[in-house]
Amino acid sequence: MPRTSDRMKRLLAPFPRWVPILGSAVLLAELVIGLPMAVGGGSAREPRSMPSPPPRVTAVPPSPASAEPAPTPTPATATPSPSGLAVTRIPEGSVVKLPRRPGQGSPVIGRVTDPKTGLSFAELGSPWRPSRPIGDGPIQDGRYNLRQTLLTETYGTDGDREWWADIDSQHLWSDLDAGDSLYDAARAMLDYKQGSAFPSGTTGRDIASQPVRRGWLLARMIRMPPSPDGRKARQELSVVIAVDTGRPRPAILWITIPDTHRRLWPDVDTLVKSLKIVPRR
Repeated sequence: MPRTSDRMKRLLAPFPRWVPILGSAVLLAELVIGLPMAVGGGSAREPRSMPSPPPRVTAVPPSPASAEPAPTPTPATATPSPSGLAVTRIPEGSVVKLPRRPGQGSPVIGRVTDPKTGLSFAELGSPWRPSRPIGDGPIQDGRYNLRQTLLTETYGTDGDREWWADIDSQHLWSDLDAGDSLYDAARAMLDYKQGSAFPSGTTGRDIASQPVRRGWLLARMIRMPPSPDGRKARQELSVVIAVDTGRPRPAILWITIPDTHRRLWPDVDTLVKSLKIVPRR
């Protein structure tokens, strides 16, 4: 039910009760004209339940979320070097020798010769499995030539997960950016391995960067976060050697051994010293 507005009360307040009768006519005329104005426009608040026309965009400031246009999605592209890789590098051109690890390591039982890449190196005995084509190994992705493997642990709720040490020979993959040097080739492969073969949150620190015969060696200590599945390995010594064998792409020797088998870290030195290039036939 309508009530007299505050503005009306303010309009009436200055007039005393003893205003002459003649003034009443003037007051009455003012009230007749002013009362609708007071009722219609004197109140600044309007009940939210009353229907009102939709507000114009120019009259109602947009919220911050609607003020910014939605980003236009861009097609995802494969990147061989994972973005945001956490690694402390030894700059190209700096030489840091691979530290020799104490211990005897594995016995040498022969040589591995890979005619596809042109690499030849020591074949290690027990506990390593014999070197074989990748088609017979635990991972079959068609990118490797020969591999020696070592199962270092099983873990997980059902014991159905495995962690491996590897010695692989291959060419530098065509989808990796090899850069302009053998250092770049080794870096590209090592970066790819850290980003794809290790869990999220892994960090790396290069501990060696040195020339080898017609090639370059990069060694990295890779640190993994604690495993929710019970994996014991927390660090891994990973080494890439990129070698110019005269083929279109550098040959790669990849060695990686977790800290649960740090007693085998001297095997890296054995393999590096044994590395040779097989002449093309």
